[in-house]
Amino acid sequence: MSELLGANTDLLERNAQSLSADARRVQDIRVLAQRAVAELQSSWNGADLMHVTQQWEQQASPRLAGASAPLDTCAAQLRAQSAAQRAASSEDGSIGATRALPPAPPGAPPRRGSPADNAIWWKSLSTLQQQRVIREHPDWVGNRDGVSFTDRDAANRALLIVDRERLIAEKGRLEAVLAGDWSHGAFTNDDAALDHVEDKLASLAVITASLASPGQRQLLLLDLSQPRAQAAIANGNVETADNVAVFVPGMSSNITDSMKAYDTEMRHMQQRAQLESNRAHPTLASTTATVTWAGCQTPEWGLDLVIPSKSVLSDAGAGTGAASLVPFLQGIGASRDKDAHLTLLGHSYGSTTAGIALRQETGVDDAVFFGSPGLGTGDIRDLKLAPGHASYIEAPWDPIGDVGAFGADPSFLGGVVHASARESTVVDPVTGEIRHFDEVTGHNAYLVDNSTSQYNISVVIAGARDRQVFDPGIGLGDGLIPSARVLL
Repeated sequence: MSELLGANTDLLERNAQSLSADARRVQDIRVLAQRAVAELQSSWNGADLMHVTQQWEQQASPRLAGASAPLDTCAAQLRAQSAAQRAASSEDGSIGATRALPPAPPGAPPRRGSPADNAIWWKSLSTLQQQRVIREHPDWVGNRDGVSFTDRDAANRALLIVDRERLIAEKGRLEAVLAGDWSHGAFTNDDAALDHVEDKLASLAVITASLASPGQRQLLLLDLSQPRAQAAIANGNVETADNVAVFVPGMSSNITDSMKAYDTEMRHMQQRAQLESNRAHPTLASTTATVTWAGCQTPEWGLDLVIPSKSVLSDAGAGTGAASLVPFLQGIGASRDKDAHLTLLGHSYGSTTAGIALRQETGVDDAVFFGSPGLGTGDIRDLKLAPGHASYIEAPWDPIGDVGAFGADPSFLGGVVHASARESTVVDPVTGEIRHFDEVTGHNAYLVDNSTSQYNISVVIAGARDRQVFDPGIGLGDGLIPSARVLL
């Protein structure tokens, strides 16, 4: 970052604003093109339409979305450089800004404010004030539920650069300390601290790679205060999308080892849900965003098993995760002028976290659980969802889905819609097109592209849950529930 110290901060900020404006123009072009494709779909049928649709969805649309992400990244980097320049100027007084700063913003955001409180505070600021807060205090807004997700993304991208440099410096310091320690950390915590720093640096590398992947990405959460990094990455624009889905993964999910795969699966889910939305509502030209939410410390194998607050054998970790998930979900509604159709997805232990979260008012319209050891309740009415808006998918040979450890086994939970994971053939009720989807088996394949389970999740996200393929999902393991509970 030091190579730009001494640069004209006003020029850096103007360039950053220009890059951000260019990114928005690219997205506006993409939205207009999406509407044009939707109009074609409403008045045209046949193989040529399918070809045009595939060209748009697989090539043109991702390229347009991908073109804006680097512009946003560059803008965030320039703002970070400008903040560093101003900090250096204020410390030594040798370099002055060429113009006066924008009007000072109000004080810090409300302490322990609700998402609604945070939204009111953020919207009370002028655009210049908001920009100054992002520039000088990105930590105020990056993880603050209720603040605009576009602005949270900008703040978190700036923090990503700062955090990486801080961790690199800390890594060097710890390595120097250990090099001079004859015991190599045997009598201190320095070796463990170095492991944590190196893991967080690896997590930041994964996040950076995901943000640079094709398609529009938003970094909605970045938290390095816990033993393992926490983050939330969106495919699409959560600020403007008509349909938003938040995915909560299960145990042993961490940024370093899991985010890349989950981000890819959520990209495929976004594309599938967008396709199904276009099919079900061809005249609406609605847009879709998906979020991988890794905002808690999920249980791990090993010593965590014997610590009640961390063990997968207890729902305590799910309760802690739900306490963070609830305000994130509430923040989606609080930050927007128009409500999105919001779907919550929960896999494995993440479904328990999602189920506990849904016992509060979150703004969620639909939920899909898959491979669940239980939703934290034996009565679906405990979840604040309208009747018929909770779906459950259980694949053949998924032992976790048969345990029923945290409340009733969802396979036998009254009021739950049972969607299929088996091979299926779907006939489009409008066009008559016949499509085939693949079966998945086991515990970890529910999000596989072109599977029936992926299709079923996607139509719920698209607001077309009546298009699901239904199947009770009850197999041999469901008859062994008592034994499974004893083993757990």
